[in-house]
Amino acid sequence: MTPLWEDDFRDPELTLRRWAPMTLGSFVPDDADVHVTPEAGLRVAAPGTHPLTGEPAFTRTLGQENGDPSALPGALDAVKWLVYADHSASGGLPGFDAAEGEELLFEAWLSARTYGTAGHPFGSAVADPGTDWRLACAAMNVADVETGLAFDFFLTDQGIHAVHERLPMLRPHLGDYASFTAVVPVARREPEQEHRLGIGYDRSAGRVRWLVDGVEVHRAEHVGRVPGREHVVLDHGGDDAEVEPRQLNCGLGLFTALDCSFGSGPGLVRLTGAPDFYFRAVDGRREPQVFLDDKSLRDHRLFGQGASLSVRRCTVSASRVTW
Repeated sequence: MTPLWEDDFRDPELTLRRWAPMTLGSFVPDDADVHVTPEAGLRVAAPGTHPLTGEPAFTRTLGQENGDPSALPGALDAVKWLVYADHSASGGLPGFDAAEGEELLFEAWLSARTYGTAGHPFGSAVADPGTDWRLACAAMNVADVETGLAFDFFLTDQGIHAVHERLPMLRPHLGDYASFTAVVPVARREPEQEHRLGIGYDRSAGRVRWLVDGVEVHRAEHVGRVPGREHVVLDHGGDDAEVEPRQLNCGLGLFTALDCSFGSGPGLVRLTGAPDFYFRAVDGRREPQVFLDDKSLRDHRLFGQGASLSVRRCTVSASRVTW
């Protein structure tokens, strides 16, 4: 195993230099209070305060564009806080080289909480607020800005979920590729419970593995192609295509995902009014997705929910593939 990068969050100044916020034009997701101390490591929490419980709550939100070409895309409402390692691969893009014959492994020792999710306004469409990551979640992210691929862990108070997605923002440059999000529940957890999470990418095999506390809990083959429909929660249409990232970068974040749906159920909130953006996730047919809230009402995007993330260590390494 070859160590490539590490942050143990013991030195606030070093941590500040090791990470950079995700930005998209004028959009900077910074709806969080961030603290780094030698004793506690990295601590990130929604910056507001719930008026009844005093718990952390998100404070910023984006509505639909309403035909304004200068407006930020409403779908960005999902990203509350997101940073990536400030590191470049050999080709100059953000991240770490994915070499042939090696597994590039990203690991994080972290815990997470979600707050206020029981106060959601969506009725029976949310069966279990303690595990429904759409309402609020903390995340470990691995992504490639060249292909739009991302592999994540979403954490709620009671669940850990493996995430495989290809984001749509590169379509103007790469064409109408299939854009989707697939989410698989992989473990139960308790609030504040710490986990060692790992995401490994084997470029030669076209394979990604998700590991929880050293145990493989999920894997994806032929990355970039839409996986089993039973796990697809967001579908933007497009043509299926296998992708081979040359590099990947590691990130940490806080999110909501209110435009996602489970099975044949509706999405919760149509975050963007962009045409032909949401399709039925359950079967891949080019039929429009249905939402409980088509107008993206503010009280449906912010209802007192929040999340927090505590991180003790992050590492990046590479190992020769022997299996």
